[in-house]
Amino acid sequence: MKKLFAVLLISSVLSAPLAAKAFDTISFGVDGGYPPFDVLAPNGEITGFDIDIANALCTQLQAKCVFVKQPFESMIAALNAGKFNAIIASLNITEERKKEVDFTDRYYRSAAQLVARKGSPLQPDAQSLKGKTVGVQTGSVHEAYAKKQWAGNGVKIRSYANQDNVYLDLMSGRIDASLQDNIQAGNSFIDTPRGKNFAFAGPVIRDESISSEVGIAVAKANPALRDALNEAIKAIRADGTYDAIQKKYFSFDIYGE
Repeated sequence: MKKLFAVLLISSVLSAPLAAKAFDTISFGVDGGYPPFDVLAPNGEITGFDIDIANALCTQLQAKCVFVKQPFESMIAALNAGKFNAIIASLNITEERKKEVDFTDRYYRSAAQLVARKGSPLQPDAQSLKGKTVGVQTGSVHEAYAKKQWAGNGVKIRSYANQDNVYLDLMSGRIDASLQDNIQAGNSFIDTPRGKNFAFAGPVIRDESISSEVGIAVAKANPALRDALNEAIKAIRADGTYDAIQKKYFSFDIYGE
């Protein structure tokens, strides 16, 4: 009977979720310039939806959260160099990126859309944008899409270190439109006083190269962390923590179907 109990015990341990693996500390690479997902305050503190989600996941895994500010365009290289354990920076899951890193399941869903001055006739196609300048964030899927689809067709693409700088040039008239995630654009620009003269220009871009799935990136050599984070994402979705966090920032469900 003791032998049978031992076999059953070993079996239960082996079948336990990988999220049970202990992590003392989980360090996340963050951007700090993509409100409301991550925002760098004057005192150096980084806050936002991504940060709250990361803290909730760490609480679920009984781990300490550490945040490391990193320029967006070098996030993946820094992750693979061991500068931090994971990236939580509204990183779209794409086939190209999956060649370099692993991703968790999504923690929200988004779409890409142009922003321009209210009443602008601009549409998200090369013919409409010919002779215009479109601002994008360096290293983003939006930059890659704009350069591939528009740059060779008479459209000037201007890249910026962070999204706020894109909006500053849009407001000053140095660029004609910006291309970015529409949740981010609506919440942190269009629906704010500084964006009162701007609106979405044209429909959401339907293209598989701009993924609507956003996940946490981890190194390919660290599947245990990926699987633990996946279990934690499921847990905070199930216990209401995720909904409580998203309601702080959004008036609608960003997780999606």
